[in-house]
Amino acid sequence: HIDGLILTHTDRDHAGGAENLLSRIRTDLLILPRQAEKIVVPKDTQVVIAEQNLEITDGSGKISIFAPVFHGEENEMSLCVLFDTEKCDILITGDRNAFGERSLLRHADIPNVDVLIAGHHGSRYSTSQELLTAVRPEIVCISVGVDNPYGHPAQEVLDRLSSFGCTVYRTDHQGTITIRR
Repeated sequence: HIDGLILTHTDRDHAGGAENLLSRIRTDLLILPRQAEKIVVPKDTQVVIAEQNLEITDGSGKISIFAPVFHGEENEMSLCVLFDTEKCDILITGDRNAFGERSLLRHADIPNVDVLIAGHHGSRYSTSQELLTAVRPEIVCISVGVDNPYGHPAQEVLDRLSSFGCTVYRTDHQGTITIRR
């Protein structure tokens, strides 16, 4: 059973297994960006298209979902997610590049975070200096395949993260990353 599933956008590397997952595991809530209406969803799953910012609160914290402000290329239309709890704040920017990250910072109140999921798998166009300066992450996780054809993560991103003193974990080096606080 899954309480909720958030898809940042519909690129195969982010949402390719969603329909299979939804067909096998009961999911109460599915939150999608506006361009994802084509995903097949079981009847008993509530679907929310995030055309505006959303906030989900429970006793231990809140989840803020930030819809894109501008229409554009699909990566720039990624939902951003902030998990805000007493023990740990985690920011996910999907595949937005520096322009989309600046848009997020201009239109949302993003605090310093404990954990940042590197944008666009460590692409040189994401996880910008502006984002790092604004959110000051202690830990950055990079979801990236071994020997991927894009060369992710880019060395310049790794250099940026090093200059900020971030601890970096990579799925191509460490496999599944679990953070406990």
